[in-house]
Amino acid sequence: MQSGLDNSAELDLADCAATRLGAGRRALGVSAASIHPHAALLALAQDDLVIVHAGGATESLVGAAAELLPGTAAATVFSSDQIARLRALALSERLIERPLHAFTLNAPDATPTDAIVHQASGLLVVELDPRREPAPDNSLALVQSMIRKLQRTSTVGQFCDAMVAELHRVTGFDRVMVYRFAADGSGDVIAEARAPDVGSLLGLRDPQPDIPKQSEPFSRIRVQPDAQAIAAPVLPGINPGSGAALDLSHSAIRSASPEHRLYLAQLGVAASLSLSLVVDGEPWGLMVCHHRTPRFLPYRMREACTLFAEMASSQLETRLSAERLAARLRSGRVHEELVTRMSQESDLAEGLIRFYPNLLDFIPAAGVGLWIDGQFTGVGVTPDAGQVAALMGWLHGVPHDGVYHTDALPLAYPPAKAIAAQACGLIALSLSDTPRDYVLWFRPEVVRRITWAGIPNKPVSVDSNGGRTASKGGAARPDSVRLHSDPWSEAEVEAARRLRESLLDVVLRRIDGIARERKSAQLLHEQLMRQVEIGLMRSKDVAQTLREEKERRVLVEADLSQVLRRTVEDQEAERLRIARELHDTLGQSLTLLQLGFDKLGQAAGDLPELQQRIAEMRSLTADLGRQTSRLAWEIRPSALDDLGLQTAIQNLLESWSEKSDVAFDLHITLGARRLPSLVETTLYRVLQEALTNVVRHAAACHVGVVLRLSGDQVTMIVEDDGRGFATAGLRQPADRLGLLGIRERLSLVGGSLELETAPGKGTTLYARVPL
Repeated sequence: MQSGLDNSAELDLADCAATRLGAGRRALGVSAASIHPHAALLALAQDDLVIVHAGGATESLVGAAAELLPGTAAATVFSSDQIARLRALALSERLIERPLHAFTLNAPDATPTDAIVHQASGLLVVELDPRREPAPDNSLALVQSMIRKLQRTSTVGQFCDAMVAELHRVTGFDRVMVYRFAADGSGDVIAEARAPDVGSLLGLRDPQPDIPKQSEPFSRIRVQPDAQAIAAPVLPGINPGSGAALDLSHSAIRSASPEHRLYLAQLGVAASLSLSLVVDGEPWGLMVCHHRTPRFLPYRMREACTLFAEMASSQLETRLSAERLAARLRSGRVHEELVTRMSQESDLAEGLIRFYPNLLDFIPAAGVGLWIDGQFTGVGVTPDAGQVAALMGWLHGVPHDGVYHTDALPLAYPPAKAIAAQACGLIALSLSDTPRDYVLWFRPEVVRRITWAGIPNKPVSVDSNGGRTASKGGAARPDSVRLHSDPWSEAEVEAARRLRESLLDVVLRRIDGIARERKSAQLLHEQLMRQVEIGLMRSKDVAQTLREEKERRVLVEADLSQVLRRTVEDQEAERLRIARELHDTLGQSLTLLQLGFDKLGQAAGDLPELQQRIAEMRSLTADLGRQTSRLAWEIRPSALDDLGLQTAIQNLLESWSEKSDVAFDLHITLGARRLPSLVETTLYRVLQEALTNVVRHAAACHVGVVLRLSGDQVTMIVEDDGRGFATAGLRQPADRLGLLGIRERLSLVGGSLELETAPGKGTTLYARVPL
């Protein structure tokens, strides 16, 4: 019977889950308020170094119980030199996120203790970690020796084997593994170094090895020195000043959750260590260490392991790039031959049809096909023409950058389940900027038997009393994965992209060749044209006459523009005069007439018939006065001159709202600024004409008016939800809605008009005037 550590494949899952900030998919998140009980934590206010939080073995390390320390000065537990060092770190301009060694503290029991410092939650966090195991004399030299062993490898597999061997040799953990993350979030054990009496987990798959997201701050290292030790709480749990818990994301002594520690203990694992492997800025995998007895790695050793993981990630990235380069070189030879052949073909489509079997050498696949001008030609294992036609109809609607690829086509395109035996994997290469013709590579479904390390998604269960217990089912469990093909490698997808670029380049060169042929034909044509040179000379006189006519027309158009400007100005002036005459002269006369009727009514006494007649005349006079005021306002609203464009527009919309069944929205961002008088008048008349068009023609229910000032330009937008209209085929769409006058008015102030409309989509008018 194997030891408990032999069943620890699921442990890696829990250990990985413990690295995620927050709960994680398995609810095995790290406690944000507890630390390893053998260590201690003091969180200090950065201005006065008063202790805000305390926890752990403070009594044995600094001589005072944790619950008594909050509120006291750090000087009561640290020497003056240590206080000076802490004060310098607290006042540093750079945020200390990554823990650093501040000084060594000699505990009351003479145990050397590392003081590790970082900043979190606005506090200076001092973590005291007693050394229970020897620390390396020179961490950098140790890491350099480990990296030198890795540099002797050539392949990624050899490199991973060397990583676990070195970490196993240096740390002495019973088992060291490398997990490589799969696209579905699971992780495979691809390398392992272990003690002789520990069973192997090489080749097993972890269902969900959780890792920190790159968008979140995270630590590359997670340590659990003693799974059976009860975590020590950080006191108080909530900062009384900020009302928030202390953030332990970067803590070097943060404890795992009770569920995770219970899980480790029940699997016979007493200590664990996990290190992140990051490639190209993304999580690539983990190095995970397990031990059957507690392990208290000193800070310097953990620092060396962290540095080793970072340097190993860089070396790993180099080897992965080398593998991709080698694959690219292999495909490059076929690529060059294909492009050379295509360059010699007069028709690209016919050339591809003639040589498309070579495409199977370019990207390994079960079958390859061409979809050109709606026709399918294939070789090898491919779907039939009807199935490919349906697939192309779907693919045309899928956004991609010219190369679409997937190893699980039925998951993206469900009808592909019927063709899984031929096309579970697909690379589709578009032969034009507007996707229409494609080169297609197909791979069939591959049913993979995967040996899972434990039961996926069930590392922790709930017992009959509601408590959480770790699953004891550490035995490997076989499973099947369906509707997937062998995955396309990055190099294969990149090869497809390069082939597409080359084929498009062939097309461009062919276009250049056609252009050269056209140039030769043009030279012949020029020889013929010399024979009609005399006729061209005669046409010069005609051309000169046309130029002179054009110049005269330009002058006439300029004169017409000036006349139009003066006409508009005179029209507005006459409108203003008439409006004032109506308001001042006729309005006053009607007011006097109203007063006269009032006096006449008083003099009429008790004659009912006369009183009735006078009342009717008074009502008629009042109505005539209101109509006169309305007419004067419509001719030239006084608010436009006295109160400005904003008030005038508000009055105009209120008037239209009363006269029609249209709802109006107004948004104006001019503030208190007044525009030039001519601009205000122009915009007001534009809005009048636009609203008239909407009410008469659009059958709209809602109209929005926006007037905004941006820099040196004012913009008016009038948008309705009416019937709209089609501009295609209309010679003068502006005339159709009477908008020619709007364009002419705007042109007088240097403005422009833009119209957006479609049948059933409403109409939007943009009037822009520079200031």
